Amino acid sequence: MPHTPPPNKKLSRATSLDSPPEKTIFRIDTVDLDLPSTTNTSSSTAAIDEQSQDDEHSAPSVLFPSMRLMLAAMLCCCFITLSISSSNLAVALICMTSCPVHGYGGTLEWQSQQEGLVLAAQNAGSLVMIVTGMWADRLNGKWMVFVGLFLCCIGNLMLPLLASESFWFAVLARVSIGASDACLMPAVNSLITRWFPQAERPAAIGLISGGRQIGTLFILPTAGYLCTRKDILDGWPAIFYLSATISVLVTVFWIPFGADKPAKQMCISSREKEFIETRIACESIGKRTDRTRRVPYGAMFRSKPLWACIFALICHEYPLVIMLQFLPNYMRDVLEFAPTKNGIIAALPILCLFLSKTFSSSLSSYLTTKLNFDKTFVCKCFNAVASAGLAICIFLVPYFNKESAFLAVFCLCGAMIFAGLHTPGVITAMVQIAPAFSGIITGWSFFAVAWFSIGNKILTKYIVQSGSVAEWGMVFRVSALVAALPVVVFTAWGSADREWWAAPSSKCSVASFHRPSIRDRSREMSRATSSTSLGQQSRVSSTR
Repeated sequence: MPHTPPPNKKLSRATSLDSPPEKTIFRIDTVDLDLPSTTNTSSSTAAIDEQSQDDEHSAPSVLFPSMRLMLAAMLCCCFITLSISSSNLAVALICMTSCPVHGYGGTLEWQSQQEGLVLAAQNAGSLVMIVTGMWADRLNGKWMVFVGLFLCCIGNLMLPLLASESFWFAVLARVSIGASDACLMPAVNSLITRWFPQAERPAAIGLISGGRQIGTLFILPTAGYLCTRKDILDGWPAIFYLSATISVLVTVFWIPFGADKPAKQMCISSREKEFIETRIACESIGKRTDRTRRVPYGAMFRSKPLWACIFALICHEYPLVIMLQFLPNYMRDVLEFAPTKNGIIAALPILCLFLSKTFSSSLSSYLTTKLNFDKTFVCKCFNAVASAGLAICIFLVPYFNKESAFLAVFCLCGAMIFAGLHTPGVITAMVQIAPAFSGIITGWSFFAVAWFSIGNKILTKYIVQSGSVAEWGMVFRVSALVAALPVVVFTAWGSADREWWAAPSSKCSVASFHRPSIRDRSREMSRATSSTSLGQQSRVSSTR
């Protein structure tokens, strides 16, 4: 039986079994280890030359210096698809339903509460994540992503075709989009732990999750434009047909090139596959088909860092629901922007979020790999600044009206800049505390987020009846209060170190799994051969 540390005891650096620090990100680093024996030099050299030729044939292109970078790019495209499918309704709803206050809109006679139910239906579909998360570490990640993309396509096609027949068809369509998120999110986190060494994960998470902002940046102005073009598929239905087309295109590329793990990727070099496998060997991730492995549910339920991550994630996502789903409504009601201008201006805060999370994730990887900062310290600092700044900016938004609209947009952009710092904060900590159970943790976390998001959307639509400044002011102030809570909770109890219950069962040195790279082995082999021949010549000379 392996030794189990007492509860709440963190693994020290000496026993954490972390992989060696990386010198580069998304490239193949090498570690100098013991040299091979100088015996059988000719046969070893021939084997090395043969393996070198194999690696040259399977080497990645210049565009992608490693296959895991290509996988990150493809997963980013999957999140672009999901984001387009999630955000398209925010603008389309303005053109679909009639607006008694401003006198423009569509023909669907939905009440404010019905609009809230349609928006909340997506989060209702996300509740499936409690099931998909439990199985994400055992099911094939590639096909879970495929199911998510397929559900995106179905949901986007169903809404424009059947929404006019019944309000409940629109609800079912958004439930399908939420179920897509429930499949995609746990599968992606599980794939990250199997494809990326520990030091690369913050940068990988920033790149992959940045697809959410790229998709939103694309669809908000595009949807605002299509809303006004009645000659293109009658306006707003074109938004959903475009979203479905993008889902199909991403699926076509994902099926041949996506892979559950490096060993199943057809284009990866054996050198990179060996590099990835050795770097994650001591994280005890294990095989998906291993049914003997037990999940430490009791220890997980008692883990303070885990609950701190879940709490911080809920508080982080709560105001983002307002920013992503209701921002066009706020700009229509209070700032009085027309649909086309609404879509363009609403994209600015999303652009700030994308730039912030991408830059801060790379900075986090730099601090931990180059400057050797403690992972937990970095996560807590980023998260505290993010939560405090997000709360302050959101609190200031309702103090501005249409005469000072640029100041309101400035505060919204500032809120998104601070929100981006959560990626190297709580989002990274969720993956790091238990890599072997990342799918389960993701399922639990976003299951809780989905419930609070449902309540958030219904509550917002209940408060905002006429679209007045006072009503929106109440919505933003509640969101600011929720956003500030992780400053205390995550700073006090959060962690990015692997928990004792997620530690490997045996202390295997990472170096013992490593073999020198092909180029290094051939270089050292030639040196050994030269030194051997020189030694033999010197002995012959001395004999003479």
